[in-house]
Amino acid sequence: MKHMSFKHALGTFAVGAALVLTTTAPKASADDHGRTRCQRQVEKAQDKYRHEVREHGRRSRQAEEARARLNNTWDRCWNQSHGWYDPNRREWRNERDWDRNYDWDHDHDDRR
Repeated sequence: MKHMSFKHALGTFAVGAALVLTTTAPKASADDHGRTRCQRQVEKAQDKYRHEVREHGRRSRQAEEARARLNNTWDRCWNQSHGWYDPNRREWRNERDWDRNYDWDHDHDDRR
């Protein structure tokens, strides 16, 4: 058989394409799910911190408690995903340095 029929060629192509797609398609990993969950928790904790700062002041008890919750969220995420989400930069960071490098009031000059 010198020439393959169009239907046979199309079928062979479809099978090959299906094999390629199923073997190379990325699988959602537990780490991706964990990072997504951590990212949402960090964003929520940061929103709470900013709210408390606006309502009660940066050095208030409420702001300090919200800041501690944000730190705890980062710590929990670090232990689960070995990274922390910086909501200001909108990126995951790989060094455990949020206590030194996070710009709490987002003014880029006072890094406490």
